[in-house]
Amino acid sequence: MSRLNAYLKRIGLAQGILLVLALIPLIGVPAYQFYVLERGLQNVLVVLSLVILLGYTGQLSLGQAGLVAVGAYTYGILCVNYGLSPWLGLVVAPLAAGLVGVVVGFPSFKLKGPFLVVNTLAFSEIVRILILNNEKVTGGPFGLNRIPAIATGLPLYYFMLVVAFLAAVATLRLSRSHIGLALKAIREDEVAAEAMGVHVRNYKLLAFVISAVLAGVSGVFFANLAGYLNPDSFTINESSTYLLMVVLGGMDNVAGGILSSLTVTSLPEALRFMARSRMVVYSLILLLVLRYSNVLNLANLKRMLRRRHPPTYASMGGQNKVNR
Repeated sequence: MSRLNAYLKRIGLAQGILLVLALIPLIGVPAYQFYVLERGLQNVLVVLSLVILLGYTGQLSLGQAGLVAVGAYTYGILCVNYGLSPWLGLVVAPLAAGLVGVVVGFPSFKLKGPFLVVNTLAFSEIVRILILNNEKVTGGPFGLNRIPAIATGLPLYYFMLVVAFLAAVATLRLSRSHIGLALKAIREDEVAAEAMGVHVRNYKLLAFVISAVLAGVSGVFFANLAGYLNPDSFTINESSTYLLMVVLGGMDNVAGGILSSLTVTSLPEALRFMARSRMVVYSLILLLVLRYSNVLNLANLKRMLRRRHPPTYASMGGQNKVNR
């Protein structure tokens, strides 16, 4: 029963954050700040993909930027080069990213730790170089422009918000399902999980595919927001930023991931008045958060609150009587 209550609380917290995001545009936000908010919402999907891959399954990946690029460029190429409907591109692009996730997942079965990181990093660089060298299809270093959007302004924002909400709820439900429990068993000990009947290879592959599909949807939204794609938008720096977001929020914490993705996306823009020194200040703030407080990690924040306000006898109910 306590686990069910904790699950409902986590859903409520994620819903609360997304509800605030739904109300913010109604207050009136300047155009550029609204764009930053949209980018933060787009990054939420990448963070959720890492929550499943890293938080649930324990597979550290630095290739999420490559998967976002696959989704974005698939959507852009279909719409610009072949004149397909943006809605059809929205369906096909995540499926293409999922197929690429299968390709990345297969050689990763026997890899752990730094070897898996190098494998995913190499994949991301291969995608970027392929985009860079296929000028006729992707536009190469000149980029792909005039990409049609599914919608613009508030309709696109609320559509992204609905997709992010559904993805967050699905990720939370996955954590309590038999699939999620199998993924967490793999994270803790692959040998023990396999001994208990968990098919490690299949579940790892499933985690890679789900993660890739979410990253592909994020890539579609990136193409819609920018209207222009360039290989420089999908470098190792982007993958590192995605990893930073999921670590700050708590690797298996959905609500914390949503909050951290919005914060990390908007913080550099909030410091833009500092001109050349803003990235130095931005880095120092992140180091302080990681080192001392982990404020964005909601699980750690709850622990700190419990230490300051320890449970009383009344709040513990009859537990003390049982202990006696």
